[in-house]
This record gives sequence, C-alpha cells and structure tokens, in this order.
Amino acid sequence: MRLRTMRAFVVFAVAAMLGAACGKGRTTTIGGQKANDHGTKTVSGSSFELEADNDGKDFYFNPTILKGNPGEKVTLEIKNEGSVKHNFTVESQEIDEDLNPDQTVNVTVTFPSSGVVGFHCEYHQSLGMRGALEASS
Repeated sequence: MRLRTMRAFVVFAVAAMLGAACGKGRTTTIGGQKANDHGTKTVSGSSFELEADNDGKDFYFNPTILKGNPGEKVTLEIKNEGSVKHNFTVESQEIDEDLNPDQTVNVTVTFPSSGVVGFHCEYHQSLGMRGALEASS
C-alpha cells in the first residue's frame, strides 16, 4: 500500500513539473519590464513581418526583439494571429494601432541611434506582451 502511494506521488510530482516546464515560456527584460521572449531577428530591407499572438496565457510578439541599423526606417507588417484584440504601441514614436484577430496593419518605425526602443500591446503588456527595436552595433 505504501509503495503504491509513493508511486502515485512521484507520478503526480513529475507530471506537475513537466506541466510547469511546458506551460512556461522564456522571458526577457525590456526597459525593466518582463517580456515573453519569442526570439530575436535582424531586420534588413524596407519591410518586415511581425506577429502579435496569444497561446493560452502566453501573450507575445514574434519575434520579440527586432535588430536594425541605427536610424533606419522600416515598415512593419503586423499580423494579429491571436484569438483576441491586440495593439502595437511605440510611445516614443507616437504609434498606437489596434488589431482585431486576423487583421494586419502596416506601421513605419525608426530604429534608435543606439540602445533600444520598447513597444508593447496596450491590452496585454501586464502579461508580458512587450518587444523592442534594438540598434545593431
């Protein structure tokens, strides 16, 4: 009886650890705030596709960090792949665009001369839906 209880406990503990590991994405810090990390891409050319998405409790931009040449202007084609309304905001560049599910918007952003400029979803930033424009060195 005791062995059966111990086995059940071990199976439950392993399942809980696997569930926590699978359900928890990578995070990074942008401007001192937690961001759900879905990768970094170097932007080259005049346009680039960016995905706004949600998967369960994970709200994110894919990729999360965009690297580009200092001062370069790039048109982002932002597609809402999620099941809820998202937003793309770059406060320092006065960009604020809502996106309904399956909607695409184009916005032109400027990479900073150095460092990073953050962007976020107005509706889900507290859930880690943040990203950054980073000047390549």
